[in-house]
Amino acid sequence: MQTGAQTATVLWGGSVLAGCGGGGSGGGAGPGIESLLPPAANPPRDNPPPAASGSATENPPPSATNSAIEDFSPTATSPVIQSFFPSAGVAGSVIVIKGSKFDSTASVSFGGKAATQFTVDSETQISVTVPASATTGPVIVRTARGAARSSAQLAVLAAPGPAKDYRLTWHDEFDGTSVDSNKWRVVDKRRDDAQQTPDAVAVSNSIVTISTYTDAGTHYTGWLDTNKDPGCKFTFGYIEARIRFVNAPGQWSAFWLQSNSNRVYTPENPAAGAEIDVIEHRAVGANNADDVSNSHSSAVHWNGYTPGEAKSRDSKVRSLPAGQSFSDWHTVGLLWTSTEYQFYLDGKQFWSTTEGISESPEYILLTTEIKDKAWAGNIPPEGYGPRGASTNPVMQVDWVRLWQP
Repeated sequence: MQTGAQTATVLWGGSVLAGCGGGGSGGGAGPGIESLLPPAANPPRDNPPPAASGSATENPPPSATNSAIEDFSPTATSPVIQSFFPSAGVAGSVIVIKGSKFDSTASVSFGGKAATQFTVDSETQISVTVPASATTGPVIVRTARGAARSSAQLAVLAAPGPAKDYRLTWHDEFDGTSVDSNKWRVVDKRRDDAQQTPDAVAVSNSIVTISTYTDAGTHYTGWLDTNKDPGCKFTFGYIEARIRFVNAPGQWSAFWLQSNSNRVYTPENPAAGAEIDVIEHRAVGANNADDVSNSHSSAVHWNGYTPGEAKSRDSKVRSLPAGQSFSDWHTVGLLWTSTEYQFYLDGKQFWSTTEGISESPEYILLTTEIKDKAWAGNIPPEGYGPRGASTNPVMQVDWVRLWQP
């Protein structure tokens, strides 16, 4: 559980949405990983166009709206904002502000927009509902004895274009100092040529990092999924993550969905569940033959993984626009409806398919895997360096957000 974290409750028309909505199922983790997942060696893809070099500009920070005449100079009696949680929310969500010197005269605003629903829980805590008029900006607390402004901004979320009129039903901004165990399962298990370990997963500065490293000849990396209770399992919606990769030969990273019911059926029945790869990223192709570090691919796999029975459709390998790099941040999204999958990169659709449509609850995965002499190339003879070395390949995720009808 994140240190000091509290669960935000999202209010919609008087009803309360908690956890992961839209077809989520209860119960534990279900069958073991190896019975649910494909072999690590994925089917070959077509060779991509030459990779582009250069870097892209990160998303610009939102502007901070503020009162020009407000005095935020600290005094001995002024309130103090130490932190707030979560760091992002929609109008109607509850934000918990931690600090000191809060009293009955307190008022709260977000990006300069006053909140009308809040309680001063104690001298050190305020619980406040984000108003409909709120905009992205600092949190401000005023009392009769002064005013305080947060150093960080609260991101007020609106549904992305593909999720127009959808509501936010689950998200993780990776606040705190560790993975939220109410949301994610951190796997500790051998898979192909790596040991998946919690030691490879770290949270800081509102980012989760999965590192790949080598210790005494053993390769280690990380695996997160929401296949737990409460976790998150859902059916239909728009899911999006802000993500970046630095991969190396022999390993690859992915943001994807999986169903506990994805297995062989006679007759074929994709509605029972599918693997949906929102994005897969690797550094090189098989045998280290080509540089695909600025390329990506997506796919749908259903009817299990038995040769001759498994079914798949994929986007083929796609390259970023010239001058962009996957070592910079990108948003990756999937719109999943009862008739189609649509795949998005930085808000633009790049692929869709009407085949293999799952109607089963799917859980979320953020993973890195290692397999020598497979589709992602050959493991370097020297490995990936000790944990924490600059040679460690990494997958970093800023946030994951789920919007549903």
